[in-house]
Amino acid sequence: MAYASSFIRQGQIRISSLHSLRYGFNFAISHDLRLRSRFGPKYVARRLGVYAKDRLLEGRPLTSSSRPPNQENNRDLEEEDYDDFIVKGPDAPKPLQETKDASTGTRKVLLPPLSKQQEQARQILVAGKQNILINACAGSGKTTTLLQMASHLGKKFLALLYNRRLRAETIARSESLDLRNLTIDNYHGLAYRYYTPEADTDQGLKRIVEEDMQPTHPLPEFDVLVLDEQQDMNPIIYNFVLKLLRDCAKTGTNSPQLMLLGDPRQIRAIKEIYQFNNADKRFLTHCRDLFTGQYLENGKAHERTWVEINQMVSFRMTSQIIRFINRQLLRGSKPQIEAVKDNPDDPLPRYVVCDAYSDAPLKELKRLLEEEKLPPEEILIMAPSLRSARNPIRDLANLIALEMPEVRLHIPTDDDDSISEKVSAGKLIFASYHQAKGIEREAAILFNFSSSYYDFYDRHPTTLVHVGNVQYVAATRAKKHLILIHHYEDDYLPFIDRKTLSKYCYRPPGPNSRVKPHRTEKEIERIKMPKVRWKVTDLTRNIPEMIISACFKELGLEMVREPNDYRVRPDPHVEVAPGDWEAVADITGTAVPAIFEYEQRGTCKLITDVIDSLDKSQKPLDLLSKSKPKYINHMLDINDRLKEQKLQISDILFMANVSNMLTSGYIYKVLSIPLEKYTWFTTEHSEASFNILSTQIGEEACYEVFIGHKFTDITAGNNHASVIGRVDLFDYARLWELKWTSALRPEHVLQVALYAAINKRSRIKRFREKEYVDSQPLEYRERIAKRKTKPKIPIDIDYNNLEDEDLYKKLNRLSNYLLHVPTGQRIKISSPLGGERDGFIEVLRKLIKAKVDPPPLAITDKKFLEEAKNGFPSFVGQCAVPPWLSPGWNKMKKRSKLKSKTVEDNTAGSG
Repeated sequence: MAYASSFIRQGQIRISSLHSLRYGFNFAISHDLRLRSRFGPKYVARRLGVYAKDRLLEGRPLTSSSRPPNQENNRDLEEEDYDDFIVKGPDAPKPLQETKDASTGTRKVLLPPLSKQQEQARQILVAGKQNILINACAGSGKTTTLLQMASHLGKKFLALLYNRRLRAETIARSESLDLRNLTIDNYHGLAYRYYTPEADTDQGLKRIVEEDMQPTHPLPEFDVLVLDEQQDMNPIIYNFVLKLLRDCAKTGTNSPQLMLLGDPRQIRAIKEIYQFNNADKRFLTHCRDLFTGQYLENGKAHERTWVEINQMVSFRMTSQIIRFINRQLLRGSKPQIEAVKDNPDDPLPRYVVCDAYSDAPLKELKRLLEEEKLPPEEILIMAPSLRSARNPIRDLANLIALEMPEVRLHIPTDDDDSISEKVSAGKLIFASYHQAKGIEREAAILFNFSSSYYDFYDRHPTTLVHVGNVQYVAATRAKKHLILIHHYEDDYLPFIDRKTLSKYCYRPPGPNSRVKPHRTEKEIERIKMPKVRWKVTDLTRNIPEMIISACFKELGLEMVREPNDYRVRPDPHVEVAPGDWEAVADITGTAVPAIFEYEQRGTCKLITDVIDSLDKSQKPLDLLSKSKPKYINHMLDINDRLKEQKLQISDILFMANVSNMLTSGYIYKVLSIPLEKYTWFTTEHSEASFNILSTQIGEEACYEVFIGHKFTDITAGNNHASVIGRVDLFDYARLWELKWTSALRPEHVLQVALYAAINKRSRIKRFREKEYVDSQPLEYRERIAKRKTKPKIPIDIDYNNLEDEDLYKKLNRLSNYLLHVPTGQRIKISSPLGGERDGFIEVLRKLIKAKVDPPPLAITDKKFLEEAKNGFPSFVGQCAVPPWLSPGWNKMKKRSKLKSKTVEDNTAGSG
């Protein structure tokens, strides 16, 4: 095959060794030169250069079968192809420049000249008569705009950001610029510092508004209020912002100007799936109707109007990625993203159709590491969920851990966990689409870029015509290398233009590189049917505030023991190598009950369960036994030490890590922590935990008890709902859920309520079945007793009939507790025993309905604005969660005691 090289500038073409490409180029030249007068020589040069480069990248010559589209039949397409989104010249906006002194760690920030849009914003803020809405695309420098305004104006700014990492980074840049007129905070942080320590939760923000709390000390002064990521605002945050503005209002003065920053295409990914906190981009797009304000001129009050500014130049992404996003994801919707990076040598996005469960994704990663010479920390791998059993991302992570041990990984323990900068430093990051927001890397690999996303993750899409917020957020994380993984058995995403896809990305050849959808309509319908078997932890994750409040109204809550002023504080991280940290709080949480069990009784069910798993075919253990047998041998040694009663705390910590591996399916953490590093939970920590637990839990407790029940009076779709879970321990009739977290949260209470529902129904079932068997002839009873497996008893059970005195006594003895081990805080969760309404069952009913039949993803604009006028009563609801169920409860107590003491001292002094 002959190869071609071309150098094209201003319409001048030099081509060598054309041979097999001759016909294709001749056609392209004759076709495109006719457009020279229409679009100019730059368009012709760029079109031919990109066209030739794309074909050569794919290893195919420019033949007659790959000619450019016909001009007469594709006039609109030609105009669309013109790269008018590339911004060049002296007037092109410039990014912020930042350097860091390696020896001192100090930052030096250099602001660029004001862009045209920033100058417009500056003039509006100077005049003081209008508010500003800035639609800013991903990577367009919203932080820079904020710093520019504070730097060029003498007004005082208060900026409220969502992201803690961005807040810390912006504060550091502000301090480097010595901007003393800029206060930077986030919504919960501001409320926590100026209103109540309960405000580190949404329930706390609700209570501030509901009870019209007054600030405990003067709020920061500001002339301009800046709200970032406005598309992520929800009704609770909105109500708090209005409360903040009311509290800051001064009679006879101007209300603060507002500057809202956001991107309506970037509503947070997980919220689009579950909409669990009612985030709505209309808090950005309908700001004119939601936020009002006045200014004074010549003694008269005037309403502020709004000015909309589009800040759509991305400094992050290459023109190749932006072209793909504009043409394939946004499909020409306005405003389109503009680029300043226009290097023809930058790679096209790679659209990889393959068997996603094979080693094909690993080959893509190796190409980035070996050919592109990228360090692991510049690579981000994303999927809709890290927990889903269906997702091939787990297979890739395990392949990396086994075959590339030099590549360190950071994989959050849950889809909602934030990415820790300390733990992720120097590592290749795995993240859900939701977690990836706010992160940017040189390369991003996206899994489930196919119809599987709508089959398994978002079954209630708001649109299938344009890109969903999820894919947009994920695709805009990449600066230079964007790799999209499409499993060959899935169909294309519905908004992808298949006819033009190859123009905007490179499709590498390989096994299974052709799309072959295999699911029939019936199979898809079956996949989309509601689950009938639920885990307790799945039902209590990502619950809307209204549902949480409704559930809490069904329960009786009593704080039996207040949290200690001190707490057991083992390090949540362990340094496995110099500068290489691993998160271990999840391991500690699993290990503490097992350590207590061993110290109290000399048994350890955690270890015996893991050893029992060795005889079963479980993929993580199979991988370890084949590739890393030393870990299997270590497990067996630990089991021997258990039998000899010679266990060490480090043994239980290691087995807790293995237990978590069996639950998650990820083996990397077992491999990443050296066996000699299981030392973070010391004897002192163990003794402190034992003192808390031993005063409340008896020696005959049963640990790690699996429970489940099929609820015939609760349906999931057309089927009865089955719910399963694993209770930490039963102490006679007392059910215990132990938590090793920073603080107790509402979902922990709901977990206990669901365990209680299962436990109560299971005991009624066993009682009625025994009652039935005892009433049968002796022959039947003997046959039942000889069975190795429990037979199905053919009776209908009325679970509301509790008239039997023995049954009532058994149920009346049941109690349910939630214990926060680090502080000793204990909560009793109860429900009325008699009557038709069972609070535990009602909680379960509400949670299953929230999952199976979620509320509509959107209400009409009219209804939305009506709700806003009244504080969103249909979405916020009243506070039902007690104040003591918040991380700041201890601080609230101390503040209250200090206030009482001050009053007493003042009273005594005045007497």
